Amino acid sequence: MWNMLRKHALRATLLFLVSCLTVCSPFTATAQPPKRGAIDVRLRLAQSYERTGDFEAALKLYQELYKQDSTNYLVGDALRRTYLQLKRYDDAIALLEKIIRFSPNDVNMIAQLGAMHYLKSDEQKAAETWERAIALSPKQPSTYTLVASSVTQSRLFDRAIAIYHRGRAACSDPTLFTVDIAYLYSITLKYPEATKEYMSYVRQNPAQLGYVQSRIGMYTGKQEGLAAATKIIEEGVQSESNNLPFQYLLAWVYMEGKKFDRAYDVYRSIDENTKAGGHEIYNFAQRALHERAYTVSSRAFQDIVARYSSFDRLAETKFGYAQSLEASDDESDTLKLFGSTNPFPPKERTEADPRPLYTGAIAAYDRVVTEFPKTELAARALFRTGIIKQEKFFDLDGARSTFEALTKRYPMFAQIYMEGTLRLGDVYLAIGALDKAQAEYQAVAGHGLLTNPLQEQAALHLAEILYFQANFKDALEKLKSLAGNAISDATNDALSLQIFIQDNLKQDVAVLKEFAKGDLLRRQRKLPEALTIFESIVQNYPKSDLMDEALINIGDLLTHMTRYPDAIGTYERLLKDFPESISLDRTLMKLANVYERGLRDSPKAIATYQKLLEQYPNSIYVSEARKRIRELRGDNI
Repeated sequence: MWNMLRKHALRATLLFLVSCLTVCSPFTATAQPPKRGAIDVRLRLAQSYERTGDFEAALKLYQELYKQDSTNYLVGDALRRTYLQLKRYDDAIALLEKIIRFSPNDVNMIAQLGAMHYLKSDEQKAAETWERAIALSPKQPSTYTLVASSVTQSRLFDRAIAIYHRGRAACSDPTLFTVDIAYLYSITLKYPEATKEYMSYVRQNPAQLGYVQSRIGMYTGKQEGLAAATKIIEEGVQSESNNLPFQYLLAWVYMEGKKFDRAYDVYRSIDENTKAGGHEIYNFAQRALHERAYTVSSRAFQDIVARYSSFDRLAETKFGYAQSLEASDDESDTLKLFGSTNPFPPKERTEADPRPLYTGAIAAYDRVVTEFPKTELAARALFRTGIIKQEKFFDLDGARSTFEALTKRYPMFAQIYMEGTLRLGDVYLAIGALDKAQAEYQAVAGHGLLTNPLQEQAALHLAEILYFQANFKDALEKLKSLAGNAISDATNDALSLQIFIQDNLKQDVAVLKEFAKGDLLRRQRKLPEALTIFESIVQNYPKSDLMDEALINIGDLLTHMTRYPDAIGTYERLLKDFPESISLDRTLMKLANVYERGLRDSPKAIATYQKLLEQYPNSIYVSEARKRIRELRGDNI
């Protein structure tokens, strides 16, 4: 409807403009040709019609303007474009032939004429016309660029490649059109040929290595593309062993294929050849850490320490090494399905490294604190040690002393100081010292406007304490102020808790109080006590709106207690008895995780992940479920 109204408005405007342009002046006896400004107005009006899809109206104006000024390239091209939209190929061809009569050596126009003949399905005439365009300037690279571009627009990719190669031979320059040919090879799935062309471009322009990586990266996501690129680049390095950009390209393609050990060997060679003093190895180690290649990243960090004792980023290197050790020991639940802790048994150590989990990481962090005591990295190392003690060992006394040491020694580093204070509040909450937890949270939140994410997180924890204490009214007030910030990371959690309290406050306050008590015990990892409360809610309040939430908590607690069959039974009861619950996709994801990582039952895990994909195709867990299925099946990913 709006398009129709817009078209009527445009037509009304056209009639008005045309009437204005055709009124004769009372001071002249003969009509004068339209002025330049009048032509511009009508051109803009035609362009407006074209943008709204009213090509017939646009065509009439373009035709009139072209009659008045056939030398105006903008008008002529617009007329040709409109003929194409209306599939009036004969008119487009006639127009181009008319233009070419005035400019018989215009290679671009003749090439476009060839494309028109091809659109008209006259392939022979198209080929003859393109040859006619090439014959005008057969020694000029621009000739082949224009003709090949026209052929590419006609989606004749192989013919376009042939024209580019012909241009190289005619101009006696094998380096011409490299990027264009490489791109055409890639879209026709000729990955070896594409990679060779891109390598030729790197040879010509070493500074364009990043651009070439981005272009090759368009097909390394496919197994056949990655294999072809790797093979060709390896051959290139073998034949040109001193070509440094080729070595960078090889290291990059190895990392694209997750062959981090091979990539590291290349980077070590680059570091030695360029006398980088460890910086190339350091950059590799950081990327390997980011890519979760923890074994090779820790080895790279270690090598820097061993080989370059005066390395200018030694503190960052030793901290990175500690991070690699921590991450390699960690099998965290990245989706946070079961909270901040992993409910499943840790992976078994190998005979080569029989140390208890995280001891190596803690020792490495301790070395950072000892060797670089006045730095922010030392503060970060203390922070990571505190988290390991808090989340991995649930060593609350150890975590408390670590976070207290952090806040006492490093108040000068505001960000990490606030993070440590926030974590100290979490420890006090877990201990049961709610007043002390509240004081730490308040110290971070402050008493004014919340200006950063840590303050907002602290304010959320203050609201949670009020909820745990069954002070629902004050909790809602705090949550409302948080929920108003749409870009805050704490907003979703605040909104969820706010809606949860509001909805259940209307039903039965006694049930909500019991639920809040169970929530606090769960947060404090008092698993049996929390389980008793949630089971009591399910037994005593079977018609409560909190039944599905209580069952979810029971399943999670049983999982943490390694009572996997009981957890499965609870999750399945939820799926069966509460088909309207908004948590069903998340429950299926938890159920699949228990089968996979708890019971080690791959077939049932796969079946459950598959059920999630089928029943909830729009779930946020779809991507992860597909990934888990592929890994469990042993597919190449």
